Amino acid sequence: MTAGRLARLEQAFRVACGELGHCAAAWLFVREVAEALGDAGVEGLRDELGRSYPVLDAVARRWFEGHRAPHVQPEGVVAACAGAARVLVVGLEAAHLDALVPLLPPDVRLGLVRSGSLEADWERVLANFGGRVEGADLGDFQRWAGARSALLTFAYGVHDGQAHVSPAWVRVSGPDVRAQFRALIAWDVLRAPTYVHPRWLVAVPLEDFSHVVGP
Repeated sequence: MTAGRLARLEQAFRVACGELGHCAAAWLFVREVAEALGDAGVEGLRDELGRSYPVLDAVARRWFEGHRAPHVQPEGVVAACAGAARVLVVGLEAAHLDALVPLLPPDVRLGLVRSGSLEADWERVLANFGGRVEGADLGDFQRWAGARSALLTFAYGVHDGQAHVSPAWVRVSGPDVRAQFRALIAWDVLRAPTYVHPRWLVAVPLEDFSHVVGP
């Protein structure tokens, strides 16, 4: 692959990660490449971008293990949010949010922190939810706290007592914040370990969460 073509591919994938989430973008690109070029194309995509994007590397590995779609089952998250009047989401995974939002009671207030490891047009992201999800900023997220509030993030590579999450999670989940929310939920969206250094993500201990929804 030429340097110019690789740069364009990486730019497109980076934009997709910013506005869909790392897992959703990885599955989209793997499926499209597989349809056009077969398994050899997926291997090439992994060779070109997998070292820079660990979630893509892991998704490509799952493809070769026979998986053909992300594992999107929000029922465990719905159960973890039971009794919450407000749910604030840190990080973005479009496919998982699309599945979760309709299952939460309509009187539950939903927010999405407008911060991530990659740039995104947050107004466009929020518009996809038809007004059901509000934007929240790091500077004022604590107004979402309370005895009936839940803080939710997406986790990748859950193993060895830790998970990789959006860097924004570290900015909102200190000890004082943990005491202000009813539930702190990690949703394992990758369902596989990561083998490449988790660029774009940070490792946090699973003990920081009251609920870990996954395998």
